[in-house]
Amino acid sequence: MEAGQLLEITEQGNRFLSQIEGETGINLGACYQCERCTNSCPVAEFMDIKPHQVIRFVQLGQRSRLLGSRTIWVCLSCEMCSAHCPNEVGVAEVIIHLRNLAARSPYPAHEKELEIFYRKFMGELTRFGRINEIWLMTSMNMSPGILIKKVKDGSFLPELKLGLELVKRGRLHFWPKKSKAAKELRRLQEKLKGR
Repeated sequence: MEAGQLLEITEQGNRFLSQIEGETGINLGACYQCERCTNSCPVAEFMDIKPHQVIRFVQLGQRSRLLGSRTIWVCLSCEMCSAHCPNEVGVAEVIIHLRNLAARSPYPAHEKELEIFYRKFMGELTRFGRINEIWLMTSMNMSPGILIKKVKDGSFLPELKLGLELVKRGRLHFWPKKSKAAKELRRLQEKLKGR
């Protein structure tokens, strides 16, 4: 690798690192790759980029690799990684931030169903300020290819039976209740889009 190429990679890395640190307020330079975040992650085995590697890839400016990864969609947002970090690096917050960036980017998601669910979830949250499970799952199932896939693999009927049982028990409601915080959530979403 020539010196010019190395300088270009370093500059890209510094720009991406500065962007993520500026937008999240997290000091990613505090990470010394001890791997405690990865060791505490309950879904690390399903990730293509482990939590400690996410931080390193941000430091190296690997934007496209991160936004196109399976990891940002598989993450449960349980924050076990952040809780176990000796330097209090918000690993989960960085992954969630990358997921939000990916949702607004043209990068195709490796976990298409998780991406669709995330978009529908955020849409319902922005619209009503809370989640109505019936509206969320109906919206999810009406997405291209989802319902057909569920019917073919046999998961739709058990899901429907469970939903009906929950309605009978009064655990699910047909009409969403709007939260007073819906306007504030929409304002925050618009602010994030305008970054």
